[in-house]
Amino acid sequence: STGSGKTTLLSLLTGDHPQSYAQLASTSSHLHLFGKPRSRIPIPQLQSMIGVLSPEIFDAFPRRPNMSVWDVISTGFDGGYVPKGRRGVGTGVMDTLTDEDIDFIVRRVEEVLEHLGPEAWARERREIDPEFLDSDVQKALHNKAFAAKPFVDLSIGEQRMVLLMRALVGRAKLVLLDEVWSGMDESMVRVARKYLRSGGVGDEQAVVVITHWEEEVPWTIEDGLKRFKLAEGEGRVF
Repeated sequence: STGSGKTTLLSLLTGDHPQSYAQLASTSSHLHLFGKPRSRIPIPQLQSMIGVLSPEIFDAFPRRPNMSVWDVISTGFDGGYVPKGRRGVGTGVMDTLTDEDIDFIVRRVEEVLEHLGPEAWARERREIDPEFLDSDVQKALHNKAFAAKPFVDLSIGEQRMVLLMRALVGRAKLVLLDEVWSGMDESMVRVARKYLRSGGVGDEQAVVVITHWEEEVPWTIEDGLKRFKLAEGEGRVF
């Protein structure tokens, strides 16, 4: 619910809240992440370990005229806001990269575009509406052309989908999805739910979905879903 402390909790996890790194590890209430006190994980390393899509990320992400969709997705490997490295791949926490590493990273960007990009939306739209066959629209929705488009020129729904790709591309240990479907059309939501349920996240990853509506969560109790309710600053698992 509104005012429950959700935003504060997320900012503690992601390192955006001052108390995230100011807590003393010796106190009984200090925050642990990935098996160690939060204060002992440097912010750049933490950003590469957590993939995030939230209203705050959407609002804060820079809309530079020369920043392409590919650039934005590639920043998901280090969690930063500026693409780095060869071939426009964001790898700020990875000091040395072999050609094999770079090829893998490029393939990952191409993979999320394949599963979550406009060609996938078009296939889903045809399932929803069999008359969706406009050739000009299909040409405009080609993944490679989309990857080269300036991020700033996209619709709100397209920008949010690109930021979802960014959150997933690096296979982060923890993925935080806050109001993930906001602004997306039906075809985008459907392809994203399919991807999340069928290999978009691995068994070695943990995903936290923050929502007011349980039906928005892609998984069920049978899939291993655990519910956590936060109200007035206190939470419980049920």
